[in-house]
Amino acid sequence: MAQEKKRKNIIYKRAEIVHEDNSLQKLLEKALSKEGTCFKASDRREHPNPDQGSVRFINRHTMHSGMFFGQLIFFEPGRSQTYIELDDDADTYTIDALTPESLNDTKSKEQKRKEFVESMLYFGVYENHLVLLQSTALKSRDLEAHLAWLLGTRTESLKNNSALILKDKPTEETLKRIVKSPVKSVHLGTPVETFGPEQSESKLDEGPSGTGFTKAVKWIPKGIGADLIKAALGEDWLNSLKLEDALDEANLQVNLEITYLRKTTSTGQKMLDNIASSLRHIEPDDVKIELNGGGLVKGNDLKLTGPISVQYNNGLIDESDLYNQMHSWLLQKIEQDEIDLSEIDSDSTNEDDA
Repeated sequence: MAQEKKRKNIIYKRAEIVHEDNSLQKLLEKALSKEGTCFKASDRREHPNPDQGSVRFINRHTMHSGMFFGQLIFFEPGRSQTYIELDDDADTYTIDALTPESLNDTKSKEQKRKEFVESMLYFGVYENHLVLLQSTALKSRDLEAHLAWLLGTRTESLKNNSALILKDKPTEETLKRIVKSPVKSVHLGTPVETFGPEQSESKLDEGPSGTGFTKAVKWIPKGIGADLIKAALGEDWLNSLKLEDALDEANLQVNLEITYLRKTTSTGQKMLDNIASSLRHIEPDDVKIELNGGGLVKGNDLKLTGPISVQYNNGLIDESDLYNQMHSWLLQKIEQDEIDLSEIDSDSTNEDDA
């Protein structure tokens, strides 16, 4: 058995469920229990992009040291896996694809269908406290969206007026700085990402090359940066500003600054504080918060994270070892007063009163 250790970062999230008395842990345990509506994996498969046929769902789940642990899986049926063949005598390496059909014995009726797993996210839940090990393709926003679908749409465990949010928890040092010097402004800087390029052939007058054709490359803007411009300038902003050439190397940057007037009310200041904590799905490098008095809080300071050494056996995570480390890390943060177990109850009470 091939064994190795890999260093990974885990992140803390706090589940806030509006108009709900049960914790996230209790809701998940009930929904996925033998008596629940989603005991079978096939009953809890979500299709986030129906056009692409992709599938997202909580696969294996278990209880460990009083915590609910699970793995969020993402795959696209029929998608192949590219591989490279390393031949030291070849001038170039051969690249090919392994298809799901090659994994499945079509002659055997008893064999279960196999698919390539594109990404996995691991999470642990204690009451409304979460610890996540994210992957490249699956982030906290994906888990948040899936939990909202599973507990809301699929099982109807949540009321129609409920909302589920996985909030970040700044470090204690950051919280003390913000209490001492309230938020003055929030800076959000993010590049305009693009799909593409899309290529199309256009007939032109025959030029020196004699081909008579040229390639027209079209880059399609996407992401938060593109959404910000669209909200400010309208749907047709790309054509009206003639920025097609500016998108070829993602060299268009959107910078948004949310600030306050000198005579802002306490409500306005609270709004800015809420904005600062609501950018939970933005990349840390894209966020900066300026404090009253000149201090600066960066995006990484708004998240409570920590490193762990993960055990891999034959390329697969040792889940028992991972869950033990995630549980120990959460306990450590509670003992260090980085996480307050009573914080969620008080937040829920305040929201109900409001």
